[in-house]
Amino acid sequence: MDLAAKHAALYQGTLLVAEAAEDAYGLGGLDRFLKPWIRGRLDSLRGLLASCDTRRQLAEDVRALAGAAAAYSELRNQLFSDLHHTQPEPPWRILRHQDMAIRAQSRVLDRQPTFVLRRLDAGANIPGAETWDFTVLTSPSDPADQGTSFIVMADSQEKNARITVQVAKELASERSWYQQLEYGFYALGARPFLTAIYDPDRHRRQPPEGAAGEYG
Repeated sequence: MDLAAKHAALYQGTLLVAEAAEDAYGLGGLDRFLKPWIRGRLDSLRGLLASCDTRRQLAEDVRALAGAAAAYSELRNQLFSDLHHTQPEPPWRILRHQDMAIRAQSRVLDRQPTFVLRRLDAGANIPGAETWDFTVLTSPSDPADQGTSFIVMADSQEKNARITVQVAKELASERSWYQQLEYGFYALGARPFLTAIYDPDRHRRQPPEGAAGEYG
């Protein structure tokens, strides 16, 4: 078997790893985000063979292809556990290249929503901006749940810079969802500024007598 045939067999093997994980760890509404993402990722890595010039490059490229499938299987395992098992509060799960983050909250005791924050493009015709999609799945285990999606605009600046995030008033009015959007950007390594979260007059209001004070 020549190298091209072996590489094709490896690619088919990575698809098997992905499909086996999808069968084992059903994620309902999240699949419309995850399934296209992993297949696009595997196809991209598959194409690296054409540019391999050395044995070392070949070793790195096939390792990346195999590793992507294994990482996807582990991600699905983690998300499934986040949704269905009793354990510490789950974190945001970050996909490679930090172009998507998912927080699947436990649904064991309370039907909490799942949040997906993903980059759509580099701002299209708006210089210095990025377009994101923020989706809230209220029934994430249901494959028919398309969720509620909001378009989010954010400054496109150098890494670790403070970015201003603009959202529609419909999202800003859903305070708990809006807060999760901020957490999602932090998880992706950004420093977001979501103006509707911050109330400049809150320090002037006194808490009711006997109420707990606010610290920090």
